[in-house]
Amino acid sequence: MIRIRKATIEDVAYIAEGIYHAFLLEDEALYNQWIRTLKDVCAQEDTHYSYRNTWIAEVDGERAGMMIAVNGEHYRVQRDRMYPQLKGLFDVAFGKGWDDMEDEAKAGEFYIDSLSVSLPYRNQGVGTALIEKAKAMAREQGIGVVTLAVEPMNTAKKLYQELGFAYQRMIKIFNEEYELYAAEIVV
Repeated sequence: MIRIRKATIEDVAYIAEGIYHAFLLEDEALYNQWIRTLKDVCAQEDTHYSYRNTWIAEVDGERAGMMIAVNGEHYRVQRDRMYPQLKGLFDVAFGKGWDDMEDEAKAGEFYIDSLSVSLPYRNQGVGTALIEKAKAMAREQGIGVVTLAVEPMNTAKKLYQELGFAYQRMIKIFNEEYELYAAEIVV
């Protein structure tokens, strides 16, 4: 059985790993620096990647996946608190183009920023359960749209489409082109 719970400060290391893998980073030389920096950012209460914006999926008491999701109304403020702390790593990983990237979310949207499922738990409904949790949170807050951005070659797009997400437009994130998807929900 899959259980979704709010993350706690004790989940920070797991969240940092999930973000690292969601970024699809492969720079092993910087791995420890990424994880250390992400753990610091995730431990803060007022940043976009905060544990307070994160939900953990568990299967039989084991962490199986994580999702960072935020009300788009708070996106820019929380992102602006976080990005200066990650600037050096972002510059190395993504180049200098990230500071002028488009906002990924706006007021009136509930935005799924990062979703990561641990390898042993893939294709077992964990991603679906996390996305359904985001939809429920949006509904509770009176928000009728859930959005997410995905790399064009990401195979998870099929799951998103099955769960009611439809392509909206291209968006520039970290100096790369992503596809923005949205799902309307009944509030």
